[in-house]
Amino acid sequence: MFKPRPMQAEILKYSHGWMGVSAVPGSGKTHTLSALAAQLITQTHLKDNQEILIVTLVNSAVDNFSTRIASFIKEQGLLPDIGYRVRTLHGLAHDIVRERPEIAGVSERFNIIDEAEAGRMIEEICATYLRSHPEVENRYVKADLYPLDSRTRLQWNDTIISINTNFISQAKDWQLDPESIQERQSKFQYEDPLFTMAINTYLQYQRGLRSRNAVDFSDLVRLAYRVLVTDSDYLERLRYRWPYILEDEAQDSSQIQEQILRLLVGQGGNWVRVGDPNQAIYETFTTASPKFLKNFLVEPGVIRRDLANSGRSSRSIIRLANQLIDWTLEEHPVPELRDALTPPYIVPTEADDPQPNPPDQPNSIYVYKSKLSPDQEIGKVVESIQRWLPTHPDKTIAVLCPIGAHGEKVVAALQEADIPVVEMLKSSESTRTTCRILEKVINALADPTSPIKLAAAYAEIYLRQVNSAEEKQAVEKIRTALKNCAKLEDYLYPQPEQDWLNQVIRPNLGDEVADHLAAFRDQVIHWHQATLLPIDQLILTIASELFTRAADLALAHKIALLLEFTARIHPEFQLADFALDLGDIASNHRKFLGFSEEDTGFDPEKHRGEVFVSTYHKAKGLEWDMVYLLSVNNYDFPSAQPFDQFKGEKYFIDGQINLEAEVLAKLKALADQDATALYLEEGMATQEARISYSSERLRLLYVGITRARENLVIMWNTGKRESSQMALPLQAMAAFLEANHAAS
Repeated sequence: MFKPRPMQAEILKYSHGWMGVSAVPGSGKTHTLSALAAQLITQTHLKDNQEILIVTLVNSAVDNFSTRIASFIKEQGLLPDIGYRVRTLHGLAHDIVRERPEIAGVSERFNIIDEAEAGRMIEEICATYLRSHPEVENRYVKADLYPLDSRTRLQWNDTIISINTNFISQAKDWQLDPESIQERQSKFQYEDPLFTMAINTYLQYQRGLRSRNAVDFSDLVRLAYRVLVTDSDYLERLRYRWPYILEDEAQDSSQIQEQILRLLVGQGGNWVRVGDPNQAIYETFTTASPKFLKNFLVEPGVIRRDLANSGRSSRSIIRLANQLIDWTLEEHPVPELRDALTPPYIVPTEADDPQPNPPDQPNSIYVYKSKLSPDQEIGKVVESIQRWLPTHPDKTIAVLCPIGAHGEKVVAALQEADIPVVEMLKSSESTRTTCRILEKVINALADPTSPIKLAAAYAEIYLRQVNSAEEKQAVEKIRTALKNCAKLEDYLYPQPEQDWLNQVIRPNLGDEVADHLAAFRDQVIHWHQATLLPIDQLILTIASELFTRAADLALAHKIALLLEFTARIHPEFQLADFALDLGDIASNHRKFLGFSEEDTGFDPEKHRGEVFVSTYHKAKGLEWDMVYLLSVNNYDFPSAQPFDQFKGEKYFIDGQINLEAEVLAKLKALADQDATALYLEEGMATQEARISYSSERLRLLYVGITRARENLVIMWNTGKRESSQMALPLQAMAAFLEANHAAS
């Protein structure tokens, strides 16, 4: 039986009207909102054709809410699956469009394309456009970088794809179709090669969707809004069907989500919005913004409630999280960032609470202030875990990194130390291993005279097969021999008088090694011959000789399809370019869905004694006994200072501007038909993006801290260029901890 805390009880007094709830981490908001839904179902005398509508963020939350509400209802002796509907925003939009496809402007049998397919369409459109419009690249890429190397070329292409993808998503959130943007561009006589490209991409993308009788997820929401504003009778029926709407994770609401829910609620309707503005961490990647919940909480007529009690973390960790809020509000050197974090502060639970805070322990929080390289930081983490884990085998532990590439290195280091690992990164460890092997082989084939690259391919293939230190040493010895081969043709295509195997390897390493390398030579020669094939067939040829597990072969097939698509849109690509693509997946720079466990509904309690490795973003909603926060420097957590560097400002873009921010600012100006904003000096949007990004990273740091229950270690590193510094908020927290320790 649920015994609510006093603040939870206040929320359960709700009966009608509009209410906004600001819920701190670990406050039990899902449980409270589920209890409220069950209470409304059992006490408000719903008609047979009426439901409580609960709107949440992700599919795993749909199942969570459904299970909890059903449990509450069964406690009342009622049927558990009647009287409520739980939907994500996209699920709700899908229901609406399916019911009224003729108003939405789609056929009854329309398809929905996923993000991967949408991404491939946009990538193909962008590649075609860039080939015929070199003025886009000439306008923005630094002239002194020409000719662009393969890595810069790939990053430029990825930047363009990201800009166009987000342009389309934002335009749809603002209800702008490509034709209306073109009309406004013409009206205001605004000319910019990249902006014109984005409009063209949007136009071609929508034509591609229509030819497939398909919509994307942004279209679903946009078309649902169109249905609601067009068909007032249907809207009234929905208002009757859903007399109460409860919205979870409202800090991640977007403009169009709020517009849809306001329409469904109506002036006299009942609406409860629950969220935590301090945990709004998706603004950079999506159209979400915490401003919608913040504004709602102070809107006239809205009942404001706080869920501030939390039993998740120890009192010391709570004090640190609250101190970060205080420092941001009162001492942050940039005034525009002082509202990035706001009250309510986290309040520990009472002593008799069913979820009491973990007991405080001496030195339960540690800030590692010393200057470390990224690799040194990982080494310190591994050493610390090696000491901690054996004495805490029943505890949960997590290592959180800002980006997946750093997390992948953490996984590798932990595995090297024989520490059990569970990961939730962009691609799984098995995916990365397969891609890394294929990358090294393709690299060697791209440069057939390089003994170093062939040695790297050999080591990547055979090191994963070793089972002992002796076997590893043997592989390393062969790798060294291959690297030192003066002329690779003497190994691969020897003349009788210049046979490297017989003249160097047999006398020095023995017949067994020589025979082994002869077999490897046959494989390499076969792969050289196969380079005449298209890239997808080459990948499948190599995979068929290297892999025997069905999962690896299936993964290789997916990789082959991906590279075949890349070859179609980039006909100029050489083998080295495809190797770069594979390297991005292997290094966690690019998302690739392999065959790994789904991360929805992940439960840390099922992995006690194992180290969970993830990004900060994917850790949201989860908690562990021990948490390591890595890379808290002024690159991953900037504070809008002159010496900070920002990920959105690419090194190859002229003028050190955030190209994506600049383009989206022009789109916003056209959406508002604001000529002044449209012609603002280049760089203004970049400055605003720095503030927005720094604000979000403060919240991301807060989320990281509040994942910890008992122990917390925070570290920083100097970054890839060895120029990063300790993040300003971490400096403030370190000073706070030192002052408290001195006072105690």
